[in-house]
Amino acid sequence: MTDSVLIISKVDSFMVNAIKVKLESSGFVCAFVSTDSPNINKSIDDKRVIVLYVDDSIFEKPDLLIYLKDKCNDDDKKLILIGSPSEFTGISNYISDNFLAGKLERPFDINELITILIGLQSTTVNDDDKKSILIVDDDATYLRTVRDWLKDTYKVYMANSGIQALTWLAKNHADLILLDYMMPVTTGKEILEMLRSEDFSKDIPVIFLTGKSDMETVKSVMHLKPEGYLLKSINMAVLRSELEKFFNGENLT
Repeated sequence: MTDSVLIISKVDSFMVNAIKVKLESSGFVCAFVSTDSPNINKSIDDKRVIVLYVDDSIFEKPDLLIYLKDKCNDDDKKLILIGSPSEFTGISNYISDNFLAGKLERPFDINELITILIGLQSTTVNDDDKKSILIVDDDATYLRTVRDWLKDTYKVYMANSGIQALTWLAKNHADLILLDYMMPVTTGKEILEMLRSEDFSKDIPVIFLTGKSDMETVKSVMHLKPEGYLLKSINMAVLRSELEKFFNGENLT
């Protein structure tokens, strides 16, 4: 699954741990393995997306770099590098850029990493005909739950804040946004206002999927013309049914 990420580094440092915490809060399942681990090959085999946190010690393990290149080539692994320009140059002696899903130069904004990961979340290789849905919610568990409900029918992507959603939408397309209302820092209403103000997102349909059900809240967003307002208490079957109605041009319940 592309929401399951393996972080490879010499040590589980403060920065590596901060990356794990941020990714997990964004709905990703993270694991760490040291470059010194005797089971590193098994860990790599179990994941499709690999984040390699580079330092000079990696060049003492050329066999690992060659192995990563072969896994990207043979098993469609997605490799993201975090490091310095000089380290990237050293890596290029073993792994060319065409094998990479991204390179982030330290110091970097973790949201840039999340944007890359969101873009890798297509559930299958041959799903070009599927409609794409971006779920925006700060609840990582709920993000994964809804994605699991919908991934067999739609291309599903996740963002845990308005900034992540806008950053991703600036370079990618969604046919529908499922938006939570109650989020820290920026509310769903404020996020929808931002979406409507940007040329790349102003015409994307938005359905609120939230636990906020009072009439005052519902009325407060109606002028922004969302396509619907669904409660998180609905189950998988109901959500699937409502989305099918939407994409068939029918009114939501």
